[in-house]
Amino acid sequence: MKRSELELLVFKQMLEGKLPFWKTVQLGIKSVFDPLKMVIIYMPGPIGYKLRQIYYRRKFNAFGKNSIIDVGVNVTGPENISIGQYTWIDSYVRLDGVLGEISLGNRIHIAHGCILVGGGGLILEDYVGLSPCVKIFTNSETPKDGKRISGPMIPERYKAFIREPVIVKKDAFLGTDVVVLPGVTIGEGAVIGANSVVNKDIHPWCIAVGTPAKVIGKRDKVTVPDI
Repeated sequence: MKRSELELLVFKQMLEGKLPFWKTVQLGIKSVFDPLKMVIIYMPGPIGYKLRQIYYRRKFNAFGKNSIIDVGVNVTGPENISIGQYTWIDSYVRLDGVLGEISLGNRIHIAHGCILVGGGGLILEDYVGLSPCVKIFTNSETPKDGKRISGPMIPERYKAFIREPVIVKKDAFLGTDVVVLPGVTIGEGAVIGANSVVNKDIHPWCIAVGTPAKVIGKRDKVTVPDI
């Protein structure tokens, strides 16, 4: 059992008041090397970049040539995360792949403080840009069926969920503090203005802003060649 799966199992059983001793011991054994992992995650400079390339090449499902993982990136479920070539995951980004896959294409920049949750499946195609503190959610609790939406300390059988994929198409750009909700496709080349909330699909090459995001214009198509 992979560590992320074991952590999730132990947490779920703890919520039910059934903390399994041997599973806890097993998790403790898997955590022996966590101090070394912390050094790798927070090591600054060229040495840190190289150590993280070596480390995540072994942990991720795929890790492309010349991609960069910056300082303090928080990764869970790395076995469900794939990263293309020349992609930069900036400092203190969170990648949550425990409950679903995250696929990042080539020459993407994910800026400082972004949160990407892959519970329902998340795809960012080539040349996508995310500004600081963008949040993309592919699963969410929802008020239906008389169930609770009280957060992680409630067992899952008492909660209702939405899990739907999010796809951000090639050359799209998301401004600072944009929030993208489950089930959304952001079309090729679309631009989402800062502080917008995207709860519906955005067509290719459109510019959208607001809460919820609404189209206010169009942008020129990209004509330079792929590299």
